Amino acid sequence: MYISKRKISPDSAKRSVLGATIVLYAVFGLLLFVYWHTQILNNGHYTRLAVNNMIRNIELVAPRGQILDRRGRLLCENTIHFSLFLDREKVTDLERSVGRASFLSGKTQAQVHKLLEKYRKYPRNHPIPLRSDLPLASVVAIQSREDEFPEFTVAIEPIRTYPGGKVASHVLGYISEISQSELDRELYAGYQMGDVIGRSGIEKVYEKDLKGTKGVQTVIKDNLERVHEVVRVDQPEIGDTVVLTIDLELQRVIGDLFADQNGAAGVVDLATGGLLALVSKPDFDPGLFATQIEAGEWQQLISDPQKPLQNKFSQGLYSPGSVFKIVMALAALQEGVITTDNFFSCAGSTTIYDRVFHCWNAGGHGSVNVVGALKNSCNIFFYQLGKRLDVDVIHHYATLFGLGRVAGLDLPSEKRGLIPSTEWKQHTFRQKWFPGETISVAVGQGSTHISPAQILRMISTVALRGRSPHLHLLDRVERHGTLVRRFPPRFDTVPIAREHFETVIEGLYQVVNGGGTGGAANIPGQAICGKTGTAQVITKENPNYKNLVKEKRFRPHSWFASFAPRDNPRIAVVVLVENGGDGGAVAAPLAQKIYRWYFDHER
Repeated sequence: MYISKRKISPDSAKRSVLGATIVLYAVFGLLLFVYWHTQILNNGHYTRLAVNNMIRNIELVAPRGQILDRRGRLLCENTIHFSLFLDREKVTDLERSVGRASFLSGKTQAQVHKLLEKYRKYPRNHPIPLRSDLPLASVVAIQSREDEFPEFTVAIEPIRTYPGGKVASHVLGYISEISQSELDRELYAGYQMGDVIGRSGIEKVYEKDLKGTKGVQTVIKDNLERVHEVVRVDQPEIGDTVVLTIDLELQRVIGDLFADQNGAAGVVDLATGGLLALVSKPDFDPGLFATQIEAGEWQQLISDPQKPLQNKFSQGLYSPGSVFKIVMALAALQEGVITTDNFFSCAGSTTIYDRVFHCWNAGGHGSVNVVGALKNSCNIFFYQLGKRLDVDVIHHYATLFGLGRVAGLDLPSEKRGLIPSTEWKQHTFRQKWFPGETISVAVGQGSTHISPAQILRMISTVALRGRSPHLHLLDRVERHGTLVRRFPPRFDTVPIAREHFETVIEGLYQVVNGGGTGGAANIPGQAICGKTGTAQVITKENPNYKNLVKEKRFRPHSWFASFAPRDNPRIAVVVLVENGGDGGAVAAPLAQKIYRWYFDHER
């Protein structure tokens, strides 16, 4: 074997030692720099990270504010319930945790996975709500087996409750969890996934007042995520109290009167424009939405042909029928087309524009003026007014009374309805308006569609001789018993001479008290004034209106619009019964019961 005997020179050895020394110094220098950078320069940053590994901020849900009626009775409050959450920081086996979550919450595994995806963008320390109405037996089982279910926590939270059940459901509305698309809107800045918001009714309109302010609990946890110490608690603040103009007992009474009927009714305090009652049938239980509503229950609600979620008082649109004759009479008087001295002969039918039009009374009403025509709801009289008044003039006066416009209620999604005009027909159908079409409009049929809320504002304006109240549900908002704000009563003015209002009111008085079509609403000594309406239902299935008796769905809608007393009126009432039939036989008796209860309990 050959072994090199080459000698290492002293200079080469020195260079090797020097190189090794430089490398060692460089390594130690780098280590010192890293230590200095970490422990001294960025000490605050890494200290915060270390502290954050120990300290957790737990959000505390704020109870929503109460909703009260005008006398301080509870319409909506909060109770305590148990909620189940999944803590993703403690999940070690995802599929096993999903299976457990499914078992404990009653959800399918697919639904749990969907929840996980929903909260994917949120930090892992953000808990995922699995169930909001956990039974006590499940609470005990979970908390007694914390070692077996470390990723699940149970929290005590407020839940929305509605003591009256379905009573005033369309007034109060309902709440549900906010969606991701809503979180992206500026309107909901400060909300996060898992929060609930008002979806309809007062819950939606006064969301900012009711939602409250969240609290925060700061705790110290160990490496096993066990709480060792509560450092600080900022308690949540309950939302403001919203006091409504609604009278709970009157609301309940009217709801009971509609037990076997669909439709809507409203009662307004004429001194303020505040609604004392607002009923829409069928209704729903808002408590279903306070927790996580089952898919089957939701599907049943939205597929119901009777539309229980629709507020028919402000969103339902109907032909007003003979109730519209009030507007026709005032328009004709104000325009000078007629006076009380003008009489038209009603023989049961008449020919206008080569077409025969019939009165509801085949035998006719004889010679009648405007007062008599209102009293007996004479179609022939108002057909003659339709011949003399241009449709645009009718449109002008109808909109003055708020018909075909939103009534301005503090409720969401109110419908405008329609009062036809030449401009509307040209814009919609690219066709001119024909005078013969005005004849149907004159008796509240044809293309005319308005809501019960608009009819209530119209009859209130007549009662007040031209002062048109802004209808509203809010009386005031309070915070810890202190007034925050109050709704100021507001009135518009309809420019029609008072004497014409008095003429029409005389006719409305005769309707109820003089043997007219609304005699079923009479209460001796109360001077109720009103107008009946029977609005035909014309559909594609029933274009000729021939199945009136055979099928209820083709029967006319029954109207009664009224106020009392005649002088210095205090309230106005509108009643609409869907497919109820004759207004004088169905809606008027219901209104009479409402007035009787009100006058018996007024004080």
